[in-house]
Amino acid sequence: MRAHFLLLFLGLSLFCDAQNPEVIVNQELQDAVTSDDIKSIFIGEQSFWPNGDPLCVVLPRSQTDSFEQTAQWALESDGFEYQKLWLSLVFQGRSNAPVFVKNEREIIEYVQDHPGCIGLLHSISGPIELQLPLL
Repeated sequence: MRAHFLLLFLGLSLFCDAQNPEVIVNQELQDAVTSDDIKSIFIGEQSFWPNGDPLCVVLPRSQTDSFEQTAQWALESDGFEYQKLWLSLVFQGRSNAPVFVKNEREIIEYVQDHPGCIGLLHSISGPIELQLPLL
C-alpha cells in the first residue's frame, strides 16, 4: 500500500537554513499543521499524530552542524541543551527516543522508509512527496 504524503516549504527561499528548515514527513495528515505544531514535536511535547498514530522524530547525530541548527530552531539553544532535553524526556517516559542518523541524506532515507516519521532538513531539500506544507 502506498503511503500518502503532503508538501511543505517553510519560507520562500529555495534553500533551507536554521531559521526556516524544511520539514519532511511520512504521514497523511487531515488537519493543517503550523510551525508551532512542528516545534512542539521537535521538543518532545507531542508524541502522537492528530489521528493517534505514534510519532517518530528523526534527528542527525549530535556531532553535526545540522543537529546544532535543529537545536537552535526548536529550542533556541545549543545542541548540548537539546540533547539533555531529549535524554530527560526519554528517561522520564514522556517521549520515545528520537532516531539518530549520520546526516541529512539519511534523514530523508529513514523518513521515506518509515511511516509516522518526521525530520528537519537545513542544507538539502527532500523529495516533494515528503515535504510538509505549514500554515
